[in-house]
Amino acid sequence: MAEFIDCSTVSIQYDTTGKATVSFVVVTDSASLGGTYTSLSFGGVSFVGVIMSVVQRPILGSGDGGGVGWFEWQMTLQGVGN
Repeated sequence: MAEFIDCSTVSIQYDTTGKATVSFVVVTDSASLGGTYTSLSFGGVSFVGVIMSVVQRPILGSGDGGGVGWFEWQMTLQGVGN
């Protein structure tokens, strides 16, 4: 199973209390996820938190002609970075 975070989709926002909201897309060749994504590192900052939203969509036209081959998972993690 292939699975990776599409780095071009990573967005990190902080509120006034320091809480981080990390949005990103995971691309996989399976209709299920292998990872939990509650602990991530970007640019030397480690984020730990809770996944608040997940939306799974097929990537149309990504199969071998027999249907969908890849899926994208839009995810949002809320937590803290250190």
